[in-house]
Amino acid sequence: MSAQQGLRVGFIGSGWSDRVQIPVFRLGGLTPQAIASAHRENAERVAATHNLPQVFDTWQELVASDSVDIVSICPPPSLHANIATAALAAGKHVICEKPTALNVREAEAMLAAAQAAPGRLAIIDHELRFHPQRLQMRQMIKEGYIGSVLQARFDRLGSERLDASQPWSWWSDAEQGGGMLGALGSHLVDLARWMIGRIESLTAQLQIGHLYRTEPHSGMQRQVTADDHADLLLRFANGAMGKITVSGITPGGYGMSILVVGTSGALMLDNQDQLFGMKEPYPRGSWEPIRPKQTTPPLDGLPNQGAFTIGTYYLAQTLAMSLPMGETMLDDAASFYDGLVVQRVLDAARRAHQNKAWETL
Repeated sequence: MSAQQGLRVGFIGSGWSDRVQIPVFRLGGLTPQAIASAHRENAERVAATHNLPQVFDTWQELVASDSVDIVSICPPPSLHANIATAALAAGKHVICEKPTALNVREAEAMLAAAQAAPGRLAIIDHELRFHPQRLQMRQMIKEGYIGSVLQARFDRLGSERLDASQPWSWWSDAEQGGGMLGALGSHLVDLARWMIGRIESLTAQLQIGHLYRTEPHSGMQRQVTADDHADLLLRFANGAMGKITVSGITPGGYGMSILVVGTSGALMLDNQDQLFGMKEPYPRGSWEPIRPKQTTPPLDGLPNQGAFTIGTYYLAQTLAMSLPMGETMLDDAASFYDGLVVQRVLDAARRAHQNKAWETL
């Protein structure tokens, strides 16, 4: 890798990489280099769209290539553990999509592989940690703006799974890691840990919307086994209570929001990513907008101005600046250890739903 060329990224999977990662990583200072997908025609389409120099037939070939410095893992979660461990063993830096893996056992294997490669970056793509308003919210909580945390609520409400015409895919299959809890709930679990602290125990309810969907190739109806909605009640080790709702069956949707209430103030991030505080007089005061420490004007060239896209941009920028200096332990990134802890929460939530009980972590 030459200094002028920059860090070269190989992408495995043709969905999220196509929609967001490839164009945004390029804007952030990284060099999209190659792609592999389960279907070569998809990889060739994405490579043509984004002007990638290389297309590989298999992820194994991409991982072994000397032309790739960073491997971005974007296929279904059932493949994450095998690809991540192979990429780290091949000396590559790794960015792995969430949820971390299918279960705790696989996440533990991934952490062991990362520990065996201490000079390599190994992070989970919880890019919301790099979103400026969420960073500011976390800092204000840590600095005591709201006093001691009493309650925290993290919501992501959407309506996409209400559409009965949505085809059956791995998203519908629990055995492949599908479901809203893993796909988007993992982000909220990670934010809850990152902002509030260690989760001590939880209970959960999961729900499927449409029980059957049509498999696009065969035209057959297939059973849906992965959740479309999840509610989690949390108890944090510091005494705070929490709730996470992640939904694909909320008519009209709403987006993401966060509310954190403390003994001497409150903070709210609304679904437009605007940050508000309530401090004096408390608790009968009004919500006042909080001036962002880091302004986020529209960034030219981004596919959209959503939180995940903006977070991805700042993550890419951080990688482009830090990795050439040999920095692989990034302060705000979610490590494979963080990924393991989130996986423990997801697995515990599924047990809690099944057993109708509280789970201690």
